[in-house]
Amino acid sequence: MCDTIGILLDSYALFGKNSDRSPNEPQATEFHPARVCKEGSVAATYITIPQARETLAVLLSRPTWMWGAEIGVNEAGVAIGNEAVFTKGGYGKPALTGMDLLRLALERAQSAEQAANVIIELLETYGQGGNCGFDHKFYYDNSYLILDAAKLLVLETCRNSWVIKSCPRASISNRLSIGTDGDRYGGGICDFAKTYSDPLFTFFSGSERRQGQSGCALPSVRDEAALTQALRTHDTNVHNPFAQGSVSSCCMHFGAAVGDHTTASMIARLDGNAPLVYLTGSSLPCVSLYKPYLFGNPTRPPVSNAGDGASAAYWNTAEQYRRALIGRTIPPEFYAERDALEASWRKDVSADAASMDALLRRAVSEEAAFYAKYDPAKMERASARRSYLARWNKKNAAFFSPRQTSGN
Repeated sequence: MCDTIGILLDSYALFGKNSDRSPNEPQATEFHPARVCKEGSVAATYITIPQARETLAVLLSRPTWMWGAEIGVNEAGVAIGNEAVFTKGGYGKPALTGMDLLRLALERAQSAEQAANVIIELLETYGQGGNCGFDHKFYYDNSYLILDAAKLLVLETCRNSWVIKSCPRASISNRLSIGTDGDRYGGGICDFAKTYSDPLFTFFSGSERRQGQSGCALPSVRDEAALTQALRTHDTNVHNPFAQGSVSSCCMHFGAAVGDHTTASMIARLDGNAPLVYLTGSSLPCVSLYKPYLFGNPTRPPVSNAGDGASAAYWNTAEQYRRALIGRTIPPEFYAERDALEASWRKDVSADAASMDALLRRAVSEEAAFYAKYDPAKMERASARRSYLARWNKKNAAFFSPRQTSGN
């Protein structure tokens, strides 16, 4: 379950995504440099395919057990978010996952248009499929919001069939949304959403209400602060997200009978220069801080080099604080100070690499002091249903096991 927002503005574009996954699934924020590839093949999550001669530098937010990524941006200023969509009929056997396709497109594409074509070609050649669940079986097809500074594309798929549509601004969630108004179709022109949607699973995904929240934000979002607010949205029926789960909130909290958890969030500003990225590196954007990172700068947690484990360790440490918030009421001053810190960082954003590296170091230091100031044990206890607490107790037993805290 996820939500992705993209907006084309006069001289730049804004991209944002919440990644909703199992609450116990660590997500690593990794920088992969550009490469000239000597090897002839690349092993994705389930299958091996021919490797490109060269790959672009990419910043990925990736479930630690998968090769592909939930969210990413590349050196050419292309950003992509993918969504699980629930379609009629059986899903494909293990092939390329939606996250594999996202990463491959970012590694190989210089523009949004080229990224969409990379996904389409790979989809038609190798198909999509395979279990994408961390601690349970989870199968689905995929949709994508693909953005650069000048173009926004929504690409929706069902097995090897697809439809693509260009938009000035869009939000996508866990549902097919393009009917007969697509720009291009693979598999024949049709009402794509009506023809391929599984209505039952789409309904229970809560995507209609989440897409309504993100869609309402589209006309007013013109900067990173407003996009941050949109990604932190809770459904109107959620009075305390740490005492009730909700599949219908953009900032998704586990604990209801169905639903996942927002395990990572990323925002990117694309203007033709090095992408400016704001990332949580942690779950639950409502209590996370979006730290500014200039694409290509030295890596330091929450950003790490590929495979070194630093960002996964950062995620796990941050998650321990969030687990301590369960069943508590967060005081208003927490949120006020959160917003003030982020505003102070945005004020100091520049195009200078050294200044941006210093800003990230400062943000991480101030973030640590912020959390130390607000001890969950001193916060007021909230009333929560036994079923909610029981679901969290089960997840916590697995999360705090030695295998989980190792970061894999």
